Amino acid sequence: MASPTRRDGWRCVGGKWTRSLGERGTRVRLFQKRRNGTFYRAVWIRGKGHDRACLHTRMREEADRVGRQLLAALLSGTPHSAASGRVTLKELWERFRNEAPNFLDNKPRTKQETEARAQILLSFFGEECDVRHLNARDQTAYTTQRIAGGIQCPDGRVTSEVRARSVEADLVLLHAMLSWGTTVRVPGGGRFLEHNPLAGVRRVRELNPKRPVATWERFQKTRNAIRSLEDAAKSDRERVRWIRLDLALVLAEATGRRLGAIRQLRWEDLDFHQSTIRWRPEADKKGREWVVPLPKSLLDELKRFRRRLGAVAGWLFAAEQDPDQPMDRHLFDKWLAVAERAAKLPKLEGGLWHPYRRKWATERKGHSLKDVAAAGGWQDTETLLRCYQQPDNETLLAVMSEERKLREVGAVSG
Repeated sequence: MASPTRRDGWRCVGGKWTRSLGERGTRVRLFQKRRNGTFYRAVWIRGKGHDRACLHTRMREEADRVGRQLLAALLSGTPHSAASGRVTLKELWERFRNEAPNFLDNKPRTKQETEARAQILLSFFGEECDVRHLNARDQTAYTTQRIAGGIQCPDGRVTSEVRARSVEADLVLLHAMLSWGTTVRVPGGGRFLEHNPLAGVRRVRELNPKRPVATWERFQKTRNAIRSLEDAAKSDRERVRWIRLDLALVLAEATGRRLGAIRQLRWEDLDFHQSTIRWRPEADKKGREWVVPLPKSLLDELKRFRRRLGAVAGWLFAAEQDPDQPMDRHLFDKWLAVAERAAKLPKLEGGLWHPYRRKWATERKGHSLKDVAAAGGWQDTETLLRCYQQPDNETLLAVMSEERKLREVGAVSG
């Protein structure tokens, strides 16, 4: 015989608790399938029928709280997936890409790379994956499969083997999406995602990341090879090509900027009267403008390049086929690789242009970290320290050669 309904609305039927919230047409039923078991909820969704889901709690108070939140969301007209308590990976990604500032503020190329990573996450976990129940085991499974390759994407692409660095980048995105979801309010006063299920779960990290650093000797040998290629050029077009590559290399070594920012410079960005260079926001990864002073030696060399190229205004590196557009970045890579082979230099595993950015940052370890970041275009010093400034033999030897000894207070040296 069923027990009578308690004042709080709960009934016990055969040792299993149940109760209903709301009224006919918009009602949430809470129930247990077995004695002392986990609570479930059931709602009627017009056009879809009954929808049931586990609440992952054995406590009546907690089940009642979740049920009331669900009822409030249903009454306010919140979309079903959020109202039912479920947050699918697809829905989280769609909202993140359309609403999250830390995605929207990125440049198109960065957005494209992020979308590619999101598709791999969706392919592995599934679009209907309820992100509330992700755990450390799920993250480990993804890490293992991603490194091994073989994840089938909807477009027919199958992922190949990758290093831990690629997996870390994927998981950084997943954690960012989950963290952002906990900040979004929904009708009724709740949050789109009540908590981040992967908070505190450590991501895999590359133990030996490939971060090659160029040297001054490499720079000089490459420039000498470029000049030889210029002298051997059979046409003015080919000669100008090598002059421009030389100019790009000089800017990379002297400013520490990314190739993407260098190739989109215009002669108007160089203020020879104020001795400054303007780095355009449209060429910056975060859309920020930087105006940085230049030393006289670099300004003089830039003036010589301008005279050699006969330039007055426009792109420093105009495309050969369309002077109204900057040159494609892949041509910079192609020509620099040719010059390094002509110089008989070994290929740096892990980069062509970026090693010069690391060189520039490493050479300036003795300067104010804040100033180095501002001059080189880093918005946060953490990235500068972690990925760009590298140990080098000269500073390591200086550390090992330190003669100062820590003494007790009041001790007299003998």
